[in-house]
Amino acid sequence: MKKLILTILLININLFALSADIQKAIAIAVFHENGKGEKVQHLKITEENYEGTCFSKIAVFGKIEHKNIKVRIGDSLGYFENSIPIYNVQNILIGYELTFRHFNVSKGLFEVSIDGRIYDSKVFVR
Repeated sequence: MKKLILTILLININLFALSADIQKAIAIAVFHENGKGEKVQHLKITEENYEGTCFSKIAVFGKIEHKNIKVRIGDSLGYFENSIPIYNVQNILIGYELTFRHFNVSKGLFEVSIDGRIYDSKVFVR
């Protein structure tokens, strides 16, 4: 009886976790207009300066339909450019890679927020 209750509890927890809209959103890269840039997943501070116009890439795992996705670098709000679907090994859609264009960038935090909730803000862009 205890095993049955434990099994039902674990199944319910897993189903609830899979039904969440957004599981994770992370900052992936920052790059210049000429395509030169760097991956920022495991950095605290970027190695190059990205003042002026630049691009940023993020990965969002989960359903993004009807979501308000905002990407900021300092005071510069990113404008959506394009998206690429991300599939797992079984060819199931698990998320999207989104590209944003930023104008008038000065130094500041690379911040990813969806519907007002901040998902990533650990990278400082110079």
